[in-house]
Amino acid sequence: MKKNIVIFAVIICQLFLLASFSRAAADNQAPENEQASVSANQKDERSIDAGDDAWEEEWDDSATIADPLEPINRFFFHFNDKVYYWFLKPVARVYSGLFPDDFQIIIRNIFDNLQTPASAVSCLLQGRVTDSFQEVARFTLNSTVGILGAGDFAGDVLGLPPSNEDIGQALAFYGLGGVFYIHWPFLGPSNVRDTLGFIGDGYLHPYYFLDAEQHVTIGARIFERVNYTALTMGDYELFTSTALDPYAAVKDAYHQYRQGLIENK
Repeated sequence: MKKNIVIFAVIICQLFLLASFSRAAADNQAPENEQASVSANQKDERSIDAGDDAWEEEWDDSATIADPLEPINRFFFHFNDKVYYWFLKPVARVYSGLFPDDFQIIIRNIFDNLQTPASAVSCLLQGRVTDSFQEVARFTLNSTVGILGAGDFAGDVLGLPPSNEDIGQALAFYGLGGVFYIHWPFLGPSNVRDTLGFIGDGYLHPYYFLDAEQHVTIGARIFERVNYTALTMGDYELFTSTALDPYAAVKDAYHQYRQGLIENK
């Protein structure tokens, strides 16, 4: 356990050194961009129009993410699509028939509570000390008074809302972009930054500190996914059936969702 914790600490340090370097590089480039902007204002009307076109192109780029692995990503998207329709949805339908919605919400709350340590560390890494302490308080109260997180005692009674942070958002705070899109088998949409963040979240999960067996962890993850699917039954079908290109729609929706979490603090 101690050896794994040391390895995790080294990984986190390396990630944030990389992120800090990326942010410093962006800051060094800023004066050049500012000078270029001043020069552009001194050009004739044709140059201004060209500048407008370039600005529109830059805005469009910021609304999307690079996808150099598109053939592989599309393969795994269709693979995950089949897993959903052939396995996940049928199991979730049976699960919904056995357990009422109230029970499913309780299970969701318990799994959400287990994400709180990663959220607390993410807030701390971003310098949000108050939010970090609040997440620690939420985890402590909801795990005890809230009965392992079945109820949100901290939020409902004490008015302490969750921050909904993760290590991927902490990396974004230090300037690390998504780099390019990745669609993982079973796990679904992601990018380079959020994949690194997912690894960091895993090292901060109670499963890790309890030294749970791998089959227990995998079983709990599958149970969490089935429960989530049962609560959102029909959403995926509606979203993909109304899209001209379901793969592109899922990719863009994920990117916009993550950007929203990062920008709206």
